[in-house]
Amino acid sequence: TRAGDVDPGALLRLLDAGMSPAQLHELLNYRSGLLGLTGTRDMRDIERRAAEGDEGCRLAITLYAHRVRKYIGAYAAIMGGVDAIAFTGGVGENSALVRHRCMQRLEFLGAILDEDRNRDVKLTRATPLAEISEEGSRTRLLVVLADEELSMVHTAATLLASQVQRARDLRVPIAVSARHAHLSHATIAKLFGEAHQLKVHGALSQTGQYSTQETLSLIGPRGRIDGVRLMGPPRQSDQIEISRSDEFALGIDAPVRISGDLANTPGVTLEGPKGRCTLARGVICARRHIHMSTADAERIGVEDHQSVAVRVDSEGRNLVFHDVTVRVSPAFRLELHLDTDEANAAGLKSGDVGEIVLSGG
Repeated sequence: TRAGDVDPGALLRLLDAGMSPAQLHELLNYRSGLLGLTGTRDMRDIERRAAEGDEGCRLAITLYAHRVRKYIGAYAAIMGGVDAIAFTGGVGENSALVRHRCMQRLEFLGAILDEDRNRDVKLTRATPLAEISEEGSRTRLLVVLADEELSMVHTAATLLASQVQRARDLRVPIAVSARHAHLSHATIAKLFGEAHQLKVHGALSQTGQYSTQETLSLIGPRGRIDGVRLMGPPRQSDQIEISRSDEFALGIDAPVRISGDLANTPGVTLEGPKGRCTLARGVICARRHIHMSTADAERIGVEDHQSVAVRVDSEGRNLVFHDVTVRVSPAFRLELHLDTDEANAAGLKSGDVGEIVLSGG
């Protein structure tokens, strides 16, 4: 019922003659083609009427075959040759006459039709393919049973599988970090005594990192927090990581920072079993971040210090965390770090899983 190739000048002429765009759309898509030439869209009726002498139906078959040959020749030229020509769909599967007419004058492509094979084609689900080219034909001629529904199912299944795999690729385990301290050897000595060696409490997910048995107290202008866990191994610079709730308790305004970015940060007083010291700086509210290896970053398609979002689904408290900083190192293991305030807001615990959301995701 569609017009196929039309000179654009003809369309302009129809519009100038008073046809509306809606009428032109109806004409080109629903009242042209075989229907426009013969009054029917059914090739079986057209072939029957052509055999009975209907010149309009004979013209329709001639034009139909001419258009098919033209496109085969055009695309063969674009592709630099053709390996196979396949007939399918209602007409391609069922009309030996149309297949015969379409293959006329295509011998230059090495496409030689076997007339007996062409007439004998009977496709079923058990035999969905038939070859109708002569032995030795350089281009194979095939008749293929169409199954649009199965093709759509396969396409949809492939798309869904790719989306599921992509979602799995973007999954990230979650670790919830309570307030903690990273201290230098000098500060550890002041709080726990000279030559004190940290005692391992438990290994952390990141290689070489561990929590210690040692705890200390934080003392701020407004209050104190006891039992703050010390992390190992010792660092070059002292760093205390607290949540927003902890800031209120201590009376400290700690900026949101990535670990190690300590410029212009407030200090706090530390108290341990062997002494007390006051840090001039080093208190931060840790920016939410994802540790990942170089391989993970390449697989996911992100770079060091890039900002992403992470979606979490947590039984009625679903959230999307924005401004999550990616931190990449060959030694890192994939893990999203949230503080206790952030985790509580979404009803999360260590071991839960989120999904990285890239721009446009």
